[in-house]
Parts: sequence; C-alpha cells; structure tokens
Amino acid sequence: MRERQRAQTLLVRQQAERLSAQQRESLERDGYLMVSSLLHETVLVRIESRLKELVRQTTAAWAADPGRAVAEVEGGGVVRAKLELADPDFAPCCEHPLVAAAATAVLGRDWHLAALGVRVSLPGSGHQGLHADFAQHRTDRPWQTLSAMWCITAFTPDNGPLRVIPGSHRVSEPPIDLEAWASGMGPHPDEVKIVASAGSVILFNSADLWHSGTHNYSPAPRLAVTAGFGPGSPSC
Repeated sequence: MRERQRAQTLLVRQQAERLSAQQRESLERDGYLMVSSLLHETVLVRIESRLKELVRQTTAAWAADPGRAVAEVEGGGVVRAKLELADPDFAPCCEHPLVAAAATAVLGRDWHLAALGVRVSLPGSGHQGLHADFAQHRTDRPWQTLSAMWCITAFTPDNGPLRVIPGSHRVSEPPIDLEAWASGMGPHPDEVKIVASAGSVILFNSADLWHSGTHNYSPAPRLAVTAGFGPGSPSC
C-alpha cells in the first residue's frame, strides 16, 4: 500500500530521469540549469492549492497582527515559509530522479535533503539585491549545496523570476561593488532572468552563485518551492 501511494504521489514526466552530458556541463560551468515541464499537472494542481492557501492564511494573519503571521512576510510583499521535509504533497520536488542525478553530479554520491521552503513574491514586491547564500564563498569542487527551485506557476519576465549571473560561482571576486550602497539592487550587465513554464525546475548553486528574486509586476503571486540538498548525511 505504501509503495502504491508513493507511486501515485510521484507523478512526474519520465522523459528526463538523467542529466545529459551537455546538461551536466552547463550546470557545472554556469552554476545553474533550467529543465522544462517535469512535474505532472496533477502534482502542480495539488501544490499550487497548498501554496495559495498558505499565502491566504499568511497575508490574513499578517494584516491582523504582523507579529503572529504563520510565516514570515518581508515588508508585506514576500511570503516565506519552511515546509516539512516529509510532507507527501511536496515529495515530487524532493525526489524527482533528475534532481537526484544532479545532486549526485555536483555533491557526490553521499547527499541529503537539507531544507524545503517557499518564497512567494506577491504583486508589487519581491525584488532582492544580488547575493550568494553562503558567506564563505568557495570556487573549488564539490559544491556546498544544490538548490532545486520548482516553478509552480510559470516564471515570466514580469512576475518576479529568479535572476542569476552565470559562472559567478567559479570566480573569487564578487560581481558587484560590496562597498557601494544598494549596488546589487539594480540590473547587472551579465544577469540572466530565468523564464520557465509551470512544472519546470531551476537547479543552481545557491551557496556561491550570485542570484536574486526580482520584482513581481504581475497581478498574481509568483509561486515556487525550493528544495535544498547538502553533501553527506544529515546532522543529528
């Protein structure tokens, strides 16, 4: 029964279970890789419903009492929340075979699911300064982490997609002037905004690749789930 339930939960398109040599080269060279339309529509509907309810509850709680919101709200415009690693609704975001292949490629054979969360850009908000997630920047291999950002709604040029600076995980100097105020907020000449269909995944080196969310100019929340993977076994 458990295996049958698991098979029903992991409704994924089977055309992409392994990284091609070209995809692996792109991931290691650029620090990110977008693969389109991996999640089945049934999975997307279930996750989208969960996230919309989370946003509704969070924004309502924040409006009533900012100190009692069920998840973090950044300036009233971005909803953040941690998700349970074992939540079956989000299992396809953590256990897709292509993500497992990517984790093995960049982290080694021994890796684990370290985090699962959402950062929802609400209309009129969501922009971040360019940053790398880890303070200790490292340019050698293996990677310190792998993030798999799943596009539950499509990422369009206008609804706050992820932006990255390709290859910035392999250079020691930051791509922005850290001494200049708000230097990472504006556009960067080398940045790429990642546009993707719903059900796509963006695999990237969040620890060392310079990246950020962007402004959501659309009338609807931009929904995504991010699974984070680390090397080795989980700490007790």
